[in-house]
Amino acid sequence: MCLESDHLIKTYVSSSLPSNDDLLYPAKLNTVRNITESEWDSLVMMSDEVPVLVMFTSDHCKHCPMMNLILNKLDLTYSGRFKFYTIDFDKEPVIAKRYYVTELPTTYIFIGGSIEAEVIGFDPPKVMSLVNLYAKE
Repeated sequence: MCLESDHLIKTYVSSSLPSNDDLLYPAKLNTVRNITESEWDSLVMMSDEVPVLVMFTSDHCKHCPMMNLILNKLDLTYSGRFKFYTIDFDKEPVIAKRYYVTELPTTYIFIGGSIEAEVIGFDPPKVMSLVNLYAKE
């Protein structure tokens, strides 16, 4: 049984519901946090719970926005089993120099404060493979 008013009810109900656009495009959620030098030790070096991935990025990095999309997806997929952060190469030069970062993006995986793996440059398959390898069960 279909009434002429059904269309109006559907339109009203669907327009009053919250949008699910962010669910269709998880990159919009931007779940990966950008960290600073003052947070480095507590979030990266002293993290014993799960592995930590840190990607050095910059506004002038051509491939960094694409890697950010991938990291956001990985962050949702590996929630609770991995931590994902970015750090700005230009704004945090002390950390960048400490790890001899010269090319962007540069990605490190830390476990218990020690570097376990690194990916220099844009290599999404390698990053995803390493995350899968080191992710906590």
